[in-house]
Amino acid sequence: METYSLPHPAIVLLILLFLLLVPIVKLLRRTGHHPVWCLFAIVPALNLIAFWLFAFKPWPTDKKPTNVGN
Repeated sequence: METYSLPHPAIVLLILLFLLLVPIVKLLRRTGHHPVWCLFAIVPALNLIAFWLFAFKPWPTDKKPTNVGN
């Protein structure tokens, strides 16, 4: 009888990190943020803090209002 085992845990971890971080980097770039912010997604307590920071800070893609009558 053959037994099947999972691949090495480091390989599984790298695959999961890749599947998590690639979409986050893409979203960060689209919103004008630096991709290094994706590292906060790995640390459990810091990811909640980062979500709150992103929710309430001005984004680089936000347009500043223009003075049209002056």
